[in-house]
Amino acid sequence: MTRTNHDTDSDPSNLSSQDSTALNSGNGLTAQIDPQIVLSNRIAAAKINVERFVPLRDGTKKSRVDHTDPANQYPADELDGNYGVMAGDGLIIVDIDDYDGNQTIPDQIKFLPPTFTVETPHGGEHRYYAVSEPVSNSQEEWGEIRADNQYVVGPGSELKSCSKSWHDCSNNDAGRYAILNNRDLAHISPPVLPERTTKQARSPTAAPTDSPPVACLDDVDAPFRKLETRLRAFLGDDRRQALWEGRYSDARYDDRSRAEAGLAYHLGWFFESNAEVVSQLITLACEQYPTTDWDEPRKWLVRKDDGYRKNTVELPDYDDTYTPPWSGCGPRPEVSEVTFEKVLNATFDLYPATDKEISNHDEVDVGREQTRKALVALIEDDVIARKKCEKRPGNPLVYYPAFEEELTDI
Repeated sequence: MTRTNHDTDSDPSNLSSQDSTALNSGNGLTAQIDPQIVLSNRIAAAKINVERFVPLRDGTKKSRVDHTDPANQYPADELDGNYGVMAGDGLIIVDIDDYDGNQTIPDQIKFLPPTFTVETPHGGEHRYYAVSEPVSNSQEEWGEIRADNQYVVGPGSELKSCSKSWHDCSNNDAGRYAILNNRDLAHISPPVLPERTTKQARSPTAAPTDSPPVACLDDVDAPFRKLETRLRAFLGDDRRQALWEGRYSDARYDDRSRAEAGLAYHLGWFFESNAEVVSQLITLACEQYPTTDWDEPRKWLVRKDDGYRKNTVELPDYDDTYTPPWSGCGPRPEVSEVTFEKVLNATFDLYPATDKEISNHDEVDVGREQTRKALVALIEDDVIARKKCEKRPGNPLVYYPAFEEELTDI
């Protein structure tokens, strides 16, 4: 693939004023700039929300959290190690996988304006663009357009291994994602992008991929016990039950892929983070309820590529997982009642406030992740609400009591 107009991040003339300041170490030497801060500055300069960085497992592309949940999307300076950058909300990422230079790349992609670009370890590119209109995700032979609810690995991250027979990411810096073109994000309009390839319609009765048939819970092959107790606890929540039954609108999702990733995430917590067991359970749910509340087939049943299922059940590193009770009592809560009360009181005291401000409140003695979990649960219980604050830099999410309805001064 021919690369043109690629300014490097060592050229001070191509940096924002903030980046240029970071270059000057004060002793005549060039200080190294953190690539994720450089990217964050570029996103902020395009007036796009910067709270979109998600933690990945060390040395991999895999998320450590449910990356589709805004509560797990952070500012760049709060993450260490590998991280992903979520597309959407004004940001699209054109992911080009032209490893050998032989892919046919559409002219609409070739002639897009120069923009902030990252080179992947295998010779591909991630091109970041700002948009003011909605764009759909698209997967093509040459790569993907990531426009909503998807992430790419951010610059500065490093893979420790890979499945490519012609490349070894374990060599020094061979697995690193590097800034290739450090410049402001170009603004584009959706019409300049190539049209999505027309896909063949799929039948609701299409055969699932190579997962074994699962007609009932007894068919699930698990290395642990109490499957019925675990599933009963899982279904004890209205939103989780809606996900199980394919009632995605009731579960507050508007996309089948996101909903099934959410189903996998919650099942993973109840079933010891075992991806194979989670796969079997999703198959069981889809066999029991083969269509969604939009009268569409469950995507898990009709996608014939293994990649979709593998991506769906890429589970995070949970801090803990569900422990079945010895008696008939319900499941252990993810957040204690004491924490709920402290987070609620802090929210009422500070609102409108970000999750970081709430977690720093004198009364709250847990970390930001537990604070976020408590906030999400309180939102689900309609106790508090959240919205973007247009008056603050980066338009962060702020939380406030639900009885305030829509705050007008945010």
